Amino acid sequence: MKQGFGRLASLKEAKEVIEKMIPKISEEEIALSDALAKVTAEEVHSKIDVPHFRKAAMDGFAVIAEDTFSASNTHPKKLEIIDSITAGMMPKKELTTGTCIEITTGAALPKNATAEVMVENTEKEGNILTLYKSASPGENIIDIGSDVKKGSVVMAKGTRLTPALIGVLSAVGLTKLKVKKKPVIAYFSTGNEIVAPGEPLPETKIYDINTATITQAILQQECELINLGLIKDDLKAIKSAVLSGVEKADIVLLSGGSSLGGEDFMVQAVAELGEVLIHGIAVKPGKPVLIGKVNGKPVIGLPGYPTSALSNFYILIVPVIDSMLGCKGRRNTVQKKLSRKISSTIGRYEFLAVKVVGEYAVPVMKGSSAITTLSESDGFIGIDENVEVLEKDSLVEVILL
Repeated sequence: MKQGFGRLASLKEAKEVIEKMIPKISEEEIALSDALAKVTAEEVHSKIDVPHFRKAAMDGFAVIAEDTFSASNTHPKKLEIIDSITAGMMPKKELTTGTCIEITTGAALPKNATAEVMVENTEKEGNILTLYKSASPGENIIDIGSDVKKGSVVMAKGTRLTPALIGVLSAVGLTKLKVKKKPVIAYFSTGNEIVAPGEPLPETKIYDINTATITQAILQQECELINLGLIKDDLKAIKSAVLSGVEKADIVLLSGGSSLGGEDFMVQAVAELGEVLIHGIAVKPGKPVLIGKVNGKPVIGLPGYPTSALSNFYILIVPVIDSMLGCKGRRNTVQKKLSRKISSTIGRYEFLAVKVVGEYAVPVMKGSSAITTLSESDGFIGIDENVEVLEKDSLVEVILL
């Protein structure tokens, strides 16, 4: 007969056990155009100032600031327009007292220009400019290195690259950079009761949900996926799938088969192939999580219930992936008030799905067997294992999905 779970490991302990097994991810040099969502493998320093010349912040007129002092609607001042400069042009003339140069946004300023007057505060007639507002020294001028200083760190090691960050790298002239390679994760679902979507659905069977959700979650984390498919509750088939996974991947994930039922063979399969390190963690939902080691690589069994499987992926696997890549947590969070009082179990970390409604986080209480628990949620809150009650209107951090 199968025994109970025994001592449940904490979520922290489970992460630490996995991280001790994960292999070091190698690096590669790639083109900047291929860098979206990749993680930098080294600090990136700028070889130039950005901008590397003084330029106009907007359309207007380059001036010597003192020439504009005291100009107003009632006492306008007049200057002679001696040239016109557009973006990309090299200024050909220098300003002298009583003159100005028409200039467009981003154009290089003449060396002796000390301010720019906005076009909205002027009136042009031929080569004469009438000023209705004064400009202070440095006004509307973008100085050399005001955005990025030459030699400064523009990207820290372990940064996951977004479109905006790639724009920064482009601004300093980068075309290639070193990044971490994608972690490789193998996945399979188990269960005699599940059939693939699109197949006939016999009575008493259900469509496989976890393959779709977990494989997409893996891809969402910018990992390389090896999809090992749907495996029946058969010890030999499960052992074969695990061996195939550890041969090709950095981590093997599966869902189902790790509880205490008569046809839950994952614990036996991992024990016969390697070593069971943890069976059962103090997380709600998600107690039946299995963590083992086969050929030196982590094999992690997620619960079979869809919400349990996906929630444990978010709280257990995503931080491990971040650790593999050496990047900081990248989850978007918002602070909201809890819409109702919530009781939790001391000693167990609780994953609570919530919907964000105005200033409130509203718990979605459908249970771990319902995939709509997460599909109808905007995120989740993590309730620490030492918290027994969260009162209504408590300020909570919602991790957005």
